[in-house]
Parts: sequence; structure tokens; C-alpha cells
Amino acid sequence: MAISYIAQLVIRFLTDIILWSRENFAMKNQNRSEWNLNTLLNHPKRIIPRADNPSLLAPIYQSVKFVVSSEVGYGEQFIYGRVGNPTVRQLEGLLSDIQKKEDCIVLSSGLAAITGMLLGLLKSGDHVITFRELYKPGRIFIRETLPKFGIQSSILKLHDLDALEKSIIPGKTKLIHFESPTNPNLDIADIEGIIKIARKHQILVSMDGTFAGLHQHTEFDIDLMVQSLTKYGNGHGDVLAGSIAGKKNLIGQIRQMTINLGASLDPHAAFLVERGLKTYKLRIEKHVKNAAEVADFLAQHPKIQKVFYPGLSSHKGYELAHKQMNDMGSVVSFVIDPSCGITADQFAHKLKLIQFAVSLGATESIICPTHYFFGDDLSPIDKADLGIGPFSLRLSVGLEDAEDLIQDLKDALEA
Repeated sequence: MAISYIAQLVIRFLTDIILWSRENFAMKNQNRSEWNLNTLLNHPKRIIPRADNPSLLAPIYQSVKFVVSSEVGYGEQFIYGRVGNPTVRQLEGLLSDIQKKEDCIVLSSGLAAITGMLLGLLKSGDHVITFRELYKPGRIFIRETLPKFGIQSSILKLHDLDALEKSIIPGKTKLIHFESPTNPNLDIADIEGIIKIARKHQILVSMDGTFAGLHQHTEFDIDLMVQSLTKYGNGHGDVLAGSIAGKKNLIGQIRQMTINLGASLDPHAAFLVERGLKTYKLRIEKHVKNAAEVADFLAQHPKIQKVFYPGLSSHKGYELAHKQMNDMGSVVSFVIDPSCGITADQFAHKLKLIQFAVSLGATESIICPTHYFFGDDLSPIDKADLGIGPFSLRLSVGLEDAEDLIQDLKDALEA
């Protein structure tokens, strides 16, 4: 016991010395009483809690620069905010744990995650396969921007696995990238089928799982999972952020590219995402419950021609969704019967509680016509096949009371 007590005293003494030196490291051991005003203003005394008196919440390291240590190599410490930051790294660790992946990188937006991943993994002469149902900006980047770097692509129909295998170019196809559920009409990919084909040909698989959320699809052997943290991750509609979680060697390769692209996430944004994640599970449960009730109401309304929601037995991906997902998400897309004489745009403006806005996954319910924002780069045939037209809408169901949302929809439909 005596040895233990002495050891504790020594540890306490050393801790105090270390903390004192940390408080005064900016000017080493100089006497602050000798400093002039401008020096004092720019080098305030640091207040750092003792090791046995830490803050309950981690601090926000809102600093671009870090003082370089002589004790470890440059690659083992924080140097510059674009390269690494403790607050950002803490969020990356949490997201790795949630998604059961080896490593994670967070970036300045969901699109930065998609484009950074593609540029980090692919080089001139490579070939990537994706699908027309992919998130529109990602689809456009693959089709129009990657060829400028000598990277070719095939854009297929999500459910045509025969075409997927036939489109593989031996030695050149390096990645299959897909989304499930898709935006805006919630098509469900056959994840096992895609992975099986990819493994057969030794091709990487990346998936955009934003609509399903961070808690889903963790059991699949997906090399890289992309998320727009702007949506359910942050959950409050006040942060742009994205993430890529996956195998450590791949994340390291992508990280170097995104550092060079300058797509790093601000530490305060990282803090807000991490704070939002504290209520993630509670929010998801309410989102999903509300969405199921809203989808059921719309499916029974005579002025609604079609509803897209995987939780409805009428959805073409109903069985596959229930096989792959724990819950069906909070996005409900639908088509107004054209005979009602009201377009999607007109209907969106009639709503009082539900607001006409883009994005999804935040606390408030928002709605937008799909043909304005999701399909203007597609052919008329593809748009019709995907159910995108002048009468189609995408509704992100928020955390309000479901009966209030249903009443708002009912009033607008009957106005």
C-alpha cells in the first residue's frame, strides 16, 4: 500500500509539472511580468485541467496551427489543420466505431467525400462502374469530370446485374460505386449481388448509404461507405460534412488526396456533427415512425398516384429492403395524380407546416419536386422509368408530430 501511495504522489507531481509546462509552452520559461502588452495579448496563459479533472466534453481545437514537438516524428503529431485536427480525428474515430470500419475520414461535404474517394482511388486508364440512380452530383462528376483525368465509366441500371458483370473491363475496372436506398425514389440495391460480382473480379466496392443512415448495412463486406453527414449524422440542418469509412489502407490513400484537394472539415463543424450524433438513435426512431405513418396516409389518398417507400408492400424493393435493412428510413417520395390539376411545384407551395426546401434528415420536415433537383441530367426515358416528372415529390419526414404532418398534407391535397 505504501509503495502504491508513493507512486501516486510521484505521478501527481509529474502531472503537475507537465501541466505547468503546457500552460507556459508558448514562451517557454520567460517571465510574463516582463512582457509588453501586444505580447501578453497574443500569448494568454493556458488553462488546462489536471489529468484527474478533465472536462466532461472534449474541447474544440479551433486552431489551424500546432506547436511542433521534438519528442516524436512529424507524422505522429498534429501540425496543420488541413492535415489533421484532434476534434476532427475524434469524430472520425466515432464514425469508424458506429459503422464497424477500420478507419474513417471526414470532409467538407458529402460530395467532397464522393469526389475525394474517386480521385484518391482511380488514375488515368482506370474504369469505374456506377448507376443512373446515383446521387445526381456524383453521377455528373463521374460522367463529365473523370474523363478529363483519363478515367472512364459505365453508368448502368441499378437492378441489371447481368449488365454489371458484362461491363467489367479486365485489368481496368477498379471500382463499383452505388447508392441504396437511392435518391429520390428509394430504389434498393442488391448489395450481396453487387459484392459477389466485385469479389469475383477483384474489384473494390463503395456505397453511398446516406438515405439508410450510419447504423445500417454494417454487416456487409463493403470496402468503403460514404455518408453525407449533413443529413442524419448532424441532424439539425446547420452543417455541411461528409465521411468515408472503410479499410485502413484505402482511407490512407484517399486521405492524402483530400488533403491535397483542401477538402478538410472545420473543427467546429466536426464538433457540431459529434454533438448531433449524441441523439442520432433517438432521432432515427422518431423519423422512421413518422415516415411510416405519412407513407401509409399518402398510399391511401385518392389524389396520390404512387408512393415510393420501402416500408410499403407495394414498393418493388420491399422484400430486399427488409432483408438488408433494420428500418426503412424517413424519406417518402410520391406522385400526385395528374388528373387533380396540380403540379408538384404548386403542391409544395400549398403546404403550411412542411417547408419547400432541399436536403433531408434534419429535425424539420421539408419537401421538393424531384424533377427540378434530381433528374435534369437524365434522358426523358430514364426520368420516366425512374418515376421523376412534373407531379413527383420527395418528402423528408422530420420530428414533428405525425398527425400534424398528415393534416398539412391532407389540407394541401384538398385545397
